[in-house]
Amino acid sequence: MRSPHVHVQSRPYGDGPLPDLTSGGMWLVTAVVGLLALLLPGAPHEHLAWTVALAVFAMAWGATSIAMGLTGRTMAIGLRALVTGAMMPIVGMALWATGGADSFLQPVLLFTALFIGYFFEARHAWPLLGLFVAAYASPLVYDPQAVDVGYPSRALTFAAAVVGAAIAVRLLKRRLLHAEAHQRTMAERDPLTGLRNRRSFDVSLERAIDRCALVVFDFDGFKAINDTHGHPVGDAVLRAVADACDAVVREGDCLARIGGDEFALVAAGSGSSGVERIIAALGGAVDGAAMPDGVGPVRATFAWAVAPLDSTDPVELFRLADQRLLERKRSGRRAMPARAA
Repeated sequence: MRSPHVHVQSRPYGDGPLPDLTSGGMWLVTAVVGLLALLLPGAPHEHLAWTVALAVFAMAWGATSIAMGLTGRTMAIGLRALVTGAMMPIVGMALWATGGADSFLQPVLLFTALFIGYFFEARHAWPLLGLFVAAYASPLVYDPQAVDVGYPSRALTFAAAVVGAAIAVRLLKRRLLHAEAHQRTMAERDPLTGLRNRRSFDVSLERAIDRCALVVFDFDGFKAINDTHGHPVGDAVLRAVADACDAVVREGDCLARIGGDEFALVAAGSGSSGVERIIAALGGAVDGAAMPDGVGPVRATFAWAVAPLDSTDPVELFRLADQRLLERKRSGRRAMPARAA
């Protein structure tokens, strides 16, 4: 059975356009800062043409990434990992062009470590960080002064800083995702039963209004349970029935507690022919719900409305279903558990 108390975010690293916008901003900032640094005293100009060319490339790629983010043409996480990995030689070239072991770009490279740590899953992040550290260490291959200026020690401490920064930002994102899931649960779930609440129900009904079956039901004599056994037992009954009904609801349908002992189900894509099956399943679940000690089986009264047959307005569709529920209770055409009538 699906746990009603846990919000599952199917794509925890699906950050929408944010990775493109962040990446684009980093490339643009690095390019601009790099060009400005060339104007300062002591900046190396030995590979000036290459430095300018790489800065132009960085600005072009940054602008492209931002445009992708603004237009919603984001990359899948796997493709983004490949593109990020393919950019590591550019990082190595930028270090070479701006002084190798003495490159003034080294501090801004931490942007990349934070980007990788935040936006990539572990299976992508750690290989990318390994490539990134290798790109940083590349002056050890071609710069004869690298050892003299202590670059091996610097590369080691840089690797430690990269790993530490990545771990810190990943822990931060995990906390953010947990907080987001908790807030979403608080906003969408009924605290007693764990089912959807009225607000979430209204949203689901509005989204499915083109074609759906709306079933509403409540329990016969539920007030007597509260009066006889007390509200804690009544709450236990509601939780038991909610769990039982949730177990027979299709994935994607919205089962909600909309107030007191009244529940509602939005079955997207279902029509009149599916209502009897839905009510039979829910009725059977209510019949078979495990009640607290001393409480006998409960019975429910069901009513329904179907869109677009009855209405294409969410408010009107719910009003019709609720009115039919009242009429069924008043006329004595009550529960239809397991044997829909």
